[in-house]
Amino acid sequence: MADLKSVFYTSVGLVLKGKKKVEKAAQQFVEDNKIEAAEGKRLVDKAVKYVEDAKEELFKKISEAVKTTINKMDLTTHKEVAKLKNEIKNLKTRLHRSTDTKNIKQKIKKSQKK
Repeated sequence: MADLKSVFYTSVGLVLKGKKKVEKAAQQFVEDNKIEAAEGKRLVDKAVKYVEDAKEELFKKISEAVKTTINKMDLTTHKEVAKLKNEIKNLKTRLHRSTDTKNIKQKIKKSQKK
């Protein structure tokens, strides 16, 4: 699981680093008068949108990979654990009621014998 976190954060870092490099390159083009400021802004905006879309796609792929890995490892989810805890609680309650009923019946029998 730690490896998956590492891959995830590394991927996000690379996406953000790419965004910064594009912004820097566009700024350099504008400063060198190779393109106009408006064109530079469009270039940066387009690159930022591309990076954001790539980031969302990356998050989806990582999420799918994590789910697949968890399923392959046959790990229990929080929902499954919560469901089991609730089931145990209900069984304990039923057991205590059953035990209490038996004790009451035994007490009644003892009192009737006297």
